[in-house]
Amino acid sequence: MNRTPTITITQEKIDKLDSLLGIFCDRANTVWSILITISGQLLMQRGFVYSFDVLAISALACGVFNSTMELARIVGENKFSQFLQEGKKFSVYYIGVNEEYLLVSLFDDRTLPGVVKVASKEFSSEAEKILYNKS
Repeated sequence: MNRTPTITITQEKIDKLDSLLGIFCDRANTVWSILITISGQLLMQRGFVYSFDVLAISALACGVFNSTMELARIVGENKFSQFLQEGKKFSVYYIGVNEEYLLVSLFDDRTLPGVVKVASKEFSSEAEKILYNKS
């Protein structure tokens, strides 16, 4: 039986990540953003997430992202680390922070996808430093 690895994050790291997520949401002008594990466990959330079923979104986003990773493997890519799903009014942007964590953001038609993409890359870089004590 495969066991899901235990995630241990100190309160200091949680506080830093929460602050970083707030800065990201402000810069990217997202409706909401969530930081989850690659297995779909919700770590933190920011924005108007209370009007959505965040746990269901976490699980579904994880499934979509992992399916996309398998598609990358099938077509000969090492991975697709980020992707965008565009709708008429809302879009969802996914980026793998690393092999263990995923940032998922919902934004509306007032925000340019490129802004979310750049801010997501910056978030991922800084989050990895926090999570793994890199300077």
